[in-house]
Amino acid sequence: MNGTISQPHKGGGTNKTSDQRPVVLLNSMNQLLNYVINERLKKIVEPANILEPRKGGGRQGRCVGINMQKVHLIQQEARRQGKRVYRVDIDLTNAFNAMSQAALWRVMRMFKIPDVGLLEQIYAGATVRLAPNDEESATITFTTRVAQDSIASPQLFNIFINALLRMLTVTGQNECISHGLQIGKDQKGDKQRNENGYQFNNTGFIDDISIVVDTPDGMQKLLNVVQEITAWCGIQINV
Repeated sequence: MNGTISQPHKGGGTNKTSDQRPVVLLNSMNQLLNYVINERLKKIVEPANILEPRKGGGRQGRCVGINMQKVHLIQQEARRQGKRVYRVDIDLTNAFNAMSQAALWRVMRMFKIPDVGLLEQIYAGATVRLAPNDEESATITFTTRVAQDSIASPQLFNIFINALLRMLTVTGQNECISHGLQIGKDQKGDKQRNENGYQFNNTGFIDDISIVVDTPDGMQKLLNVVQEITAWCGIQINV
């Protein structure tokens, strides 16, 4: 996989690199291959329910707007029920570029997703050069990031960040850590159906995560999970 780095001007003085935005353009054959890979991944991860239901963005029928409504509902219900809910928003800094490829392949194998070896070979041979992409340009290789401008990259990142969301959910289930609100009960006090899954502690927004819990201790335990995963994969966070 080979890409050409173009540097379109984004404003300011044209003699400064900070006023340019590097963009990697993949060749047509790579884009076609990535399209096939992306369609195959979608047919694997969605029917098998590999991705967490509260992971929004980059998925058909699961836009980030839906998750924003869930967070808004939590806030409304906390006020209505007179309860305190703790919320921390986590931004994964430069996530698509900082993610370890080795960590991605390990996560995909953990979820038993096939064709990981093919993706490893494609990325192992991935290079980029500055335009005009000739012999005089330095060849750059990577051990982090998913390919910029690739149609498969959002799907690959969704699979990767799904490991963190899954760990938060499992930790919450094992230690009873959630928002703790009564959601799904009508005015007559009928009990909610268990399969609705109203007790949760996280929602995903592409490369951002919101954590909502009912106790400071619970929040600290989930933040410890975030620290453990991000330290393992090399991604920095803003809280």
